Amino acid sequence: MLSSAAFNALLKTLEEPPEHVKFIFATTEPQKVLATILSRCQRFDLHRIPANLIAQHLQFIAKKEKITLQPAAAHAIARGAEGGLRDAESMLDQLVAFCGEKIAESDVLNVFGFTSEQTVSDLTGRILRGETPEAIDLLHEQCEAGKDMMRLMTDLIAYLRDLLVFKAKPDVLNEDVDPDVQKSLAAHAELISIDRLLELIDQFASAEGRMKWAPNKKLHFEVAIIKAIQSLGQATLDEVIEKLGELRDGRARPPGAPPTRPVAADAPSAVALAKADQRGETKPSPQTAGVIPQSRDYNQTRVEEKATTVDSEKIWQAVLAKIPVQKGFVRNSASAAHVLGVEGRNFILGFAPGDKPMMDILSTPANRKFVETLLQEISGKDWTLKLTVSEELASKSAAAQKDSPSPDFKDEPLIQEAIELFNARVKS
Repeated sequence: MLSSAAFNALLKTLEEPPEHVKFIFATTEPQKVLATILSRCQRFDLHRIPANLIAQHLQFIAKKEKITLQPAAAHAIARGAEGGLRDAESMLDQLVAFCGEKIAESDVLNVFGFTSEQTVSDLTGRILRGETPEAIDLLHEQCEAGKDMMRLMTDLIAYLRDLLVFKAKPDVLNEDVDPDVQKSLAAHAELISIDRLLELIDQFASAEGRMKWAPNKKLHFEVAIIKAIQSLGQATLDEVIEKLGELRDGRARPPGAPPTRPVAADAPSAVALAKADQRGETKPSPQTAGVIPQSRDYNQTRVEEKATTVDSEKIWQAVLAKIPVQKGFVRNSASAAHVLGVEGRNFILGFAPGDKPMMDILSTPANRKFVETLLQEISGKDWTLKLTVSEELASKSAAAQKDSPSPDFKDEPLIQEAIELFNARVKS
């Protein structure tokens, strides 16, 4: 907390320090230290210590001091210290003063008002299983026991965060989470998807913000638990779109509706039929759609290279027909692409400058891998997607939009099926 004048007064001493003096500066705001001071120091950025490492060090101290410290108690102290070893040692010193030479997990929870990891795990499990009465009962038990509701909410959000990280990459938590808790995380990970888990974290984080200023914190906690369980039972927009896609493709139908004829996966799209008609080619039939003619010879002339461009267009239309309805973003992004040809192992797609967001969606590793797999299945060749923005496509897209009348979205078959399924009406 030195001022600029104080730092400047110290600067001369730092430039020519006595041989027997070592200066050590510690701060949580290094950006406020003058550049003239930083340039004359060695900087070491310290980070929070993992909970398992703190627990091991507490066990080392307890063994030296001949204190019996349960492993669960050491982990409870480590969690409460939140990465600070000095705080953990201070808590251990207080526990020795209160409890003597034998310290159990219950002593740590009672002295500092913490909630056990098992309790937080049980509360999370009841929420994920939709057990509203059981979850509320457990909350009331903790409240009657004098537990801090804000601390319990913080522990619950931290557990949900660990669950989210565990679903993404389980190995990351090896240093921070007890092995028994990792087993609970593995069991709970089977009960919820990542999208739902993100929604739960947002809901409880919002509730935590309201609880900070609310006199009745338990009330907001109860409401947050009930809303979370109700949201888990509601259908998401993605699930509704997937269901509508099944209805459109004939895989499912509403009660009482006549069975629809399933659309062949390899059927040519309307875009492919229209382009074939414009070029004067024979329109592909549903029986032959998706079949790519094999080239006669690899040593082709310049005239035959034009046929390769036509083949690449047909291959791309077959790929579009293969993309399922569930992958709506990939399908829309791929539809905005224009085939520019094939160059070696590169399958080149062009996008108008206005379609740059579509290209970004298609260029993600997962989407790119998915489309390249379809290309290999259809063509039998190991092609790599090459995406580029072409200024020439901007004028063509503008002219096409100007010439083509804007379609009425109410006439779309998917919209019509949605209206019939949900007995809805479109507001003008």
